[in-house]
Amino acid sequence: MMILSNLACVGQASKPWTLKPYAGLALYQFIGDEADGCRMRPGVVAGVEVRYRINNFMSVSGGVEYVPRGSNLRNLHGYIRQDHLSIPILLHFHPFGHHIDMTLGAAPSLGVHSVMRVSGKHWQSKDLFYSSDVLIPLGVSYTFNNGLSIGGRLSAGRKTMIRRDATYQGERYNLRGAKVNNNEVSVMVGYQFVL
Repeated sequence: MMILSNLACVGQASKPWTLKPYAGLALYQFIGDEADGCRMRPGVVAGVEVRYRINNFMSVSGGVEYVPRGSNLRNLHGYIRQDHLSIPILLHFHPFGHHIDMTLGAAPSLGVHSVMRVSGKHWQSKDLFYSSDVLIPLGVSYTFNNGLSIGGRLSAGRKTMIRRDATYQGERYNLRGAKVNNNEVSVMVGYQFVL
């Protein structure tokens, strides 16, 4: 596919670089075999991307975004929140023209702050959960002629977030094989500037 895209570079735009700040609302949740008590937690997402249009069919982008991931804990009357800085590296496909954008890529992220609240008490979640992850985002968006963009994205984590040898309330647990992955659904609005 990459070879074919290079052969089709004749339709390249005269100004292929764009900058897009964006923000939106998201639902975050841990999913997996050991995530039965986890429920969706609402939050925000905000970031900026720089995009290069390879040809009329494909473009590539990189950026940075802030995402407060985590999950509500139904049985424990609390929540887990992990604030991450994510670096999404995305391929954008435009099979139906330049307005409609279909997205696929990888988004490595690193936790900058985490907190866990259980039954009214705060706990350090770093002994129970990892602080980094890699998510696979799938998305679709529509960009209007004036540069306004609206879209949605589903991102699934590829790494279990719970530590294999975890410590919780002073007790050590062997959680090898446990599956607790990040999952998020977001709706975002942005504005695309031509550079």
